[in-house]
Amino acid sequence: MSEANESSSPLAEGSGIAAPSAGRGFGARLRRLGSESLVYGLSSIVGRFLSYLLTPYYAYAFTPAENGVQSVVYTYIPLVSLIFLLGLEVAYMRGAAATRDAPLPVRQRTFSMSFGTIALVGAAGVAVGWLATPWLAAVMKLPEYTIRYILAIVYTDALLTVPYAHLRMANQAKRYAALKLLFAGASIALNVILIGALDWDVSAIFFSNLVANAVVLALMLPIVLRLFRPALLRGAEWGPLWRYALPLIPAALAVALVENGDRIVLNALPDASARAVYGMDPKDVVGIYSFNYKLGVAMLLVVQMFRMAWTPFSLTQAKQPGAPQLFSRVLTGLMIVCSGVLLAVTIFLPVLVQVPAVYNFPRTPAYWFGLSIVPVILLGYAFSGVYAVVTAGLYVERKTSVLPWISGAGALVNLVICFVAARRGGMVAVAWATPASYALMAGLGAWQANRVYPVPFEWFRLAHLAAVGTAIFAADRWLLPRLVDAGTAAEAGIKLLLLLAFPALLLLTRFFRAGEWAVLRRLVPGRT
Repeated sequence: MSEANESSSPLAEGSGIAAPSAGRGFGARLRRLGSESLVYGLSSIVGRFLSYLLTPYYAYAFTPAENGVQSVVYTYIPLVSLIFLLGLEVAYMRGAAATRDAPLPVRQRTFSMSFGTIALVGAAGVAVGWLATPWLAAVMKLPEYTIRYILAIVYTDALLTVPYAHLRMANQAKRYAALKLLFAGASIALNVILIGALDWDVSAIFFSNLVANAVVLALMLPIVLRLFRPALLRGAEWGPLWRYALPLIPAALAVALVENGDRIVLNALPDASARAVYGMDPKDVVGIYSFNYKLGVAMLLVVQMFRMAWTPFSLTQAKQPGAPQLFSRVLTGLMIVCSGVLLAVTIFLPVLVQVPAVYNFPRTPAYWFGLSIVPVILLGYAFSGVYAVVTAGLYVERKTSVLPWISGAGALVNLVICFVAARRGGMVAVAWATPASYALMAGLGAWQANRVYPVPFEWFRLAHLAAVGTAIFAADRWLLPRLVDAGTAAEAGIKLLLLLAFPALLLLTRFFRAGEWAVLRRLVPGRT
């Protein structure tokens, strides 16, 4: 990847662009990405935030070991999903982008190829998995009933994937958001009723998920009935679809291992090793680790809402004039937001946990044993955002065959770190596997994507941003405890000043370029 163009800026109008009209085009396209991210993000933020409110509720209702069971189930669900999806979600989106102006039968065939394959392969997968339940339960170290829930949840998730992708590609963001919020509302309501009123065990979590999936699937039926035409599959050209989709499977598997390998390894710890290192059983370790992992929800929501809009945006904008410069600005802007979120959470979360009502809310204070992993998890999510942006060129140019090697390297690094750290280093060392893996994947992805779709990412400015953020983090973690006592008003006041110092230091060190503030104002909805 070529070094950053020092004359360009992530949000500046016209820099690096030949004509002012091109600059205005950049602003309009960035505003479109921001608006779509906002709509997708509101549904993700509200839905995910409401769902993550269940995290302390589960900590209040269940022991760490019980929470460990549901955490392991939701660790395996993304891995099993890959068998059902076969990379067809992104392949459908690529096909839909290419045929969006085609006649209806062509668009129906594109939809039918992906949806029909998922429905058929998923049904076969459920049948095989159901027969193999005893064996799978032993391998995964889970009760047998949870295996059946995994199969049912994954299959209904898979059936929703292509209809959801259709809404994204058709720019029906509000409908997409409404369905996502409906799912979250139905799932949360059922959880509260089944656990709080009817005193169910952790099976309530899985049952609620399955019922909510069924409700949304019923509402998706009009889309399926309008677009799914099995008769159009005769004579369909399957070669391009599979050439694009199949390389995504090992790549997605590797990414899933990067995101979930830590909990898989912790769950697989021998009882003796878990007691020696952590003083508890493996399910307790997983429950505590997962509880604190989910405290990184703020960064997860930022990156997720961005990625929901980024995939269709990058595919449709890639061939427009100035797209590489636009992609470069997107990455810098995303990292500014991620840096602010990381600092806000890491600075104020320890203060929040000191509040007695918060500290004593979980069933046992042992849940806070893993609090120190939160900054590392936040950093991992930020690097996953970098990976999403820098690899866009590989999807645009259909060079997805290199993705398995890139993500495979990340998965290998992740598993090695997890295996070594889980038995020797503790939870923080295990958590470092995720940012280390995504950093490697982002570097390899940028290198490979630059060969087919060069983008002048602003690496020097990103390093500048990282240096400022690191200085503030270091002041909070190592300097502040030597100046004031924990839990005092003085500590809270200085922490607030440290957070405000982040944008101030960016301004003082001349991080921002001329014209960026004007474009930033135009990116806000309602501003002109």
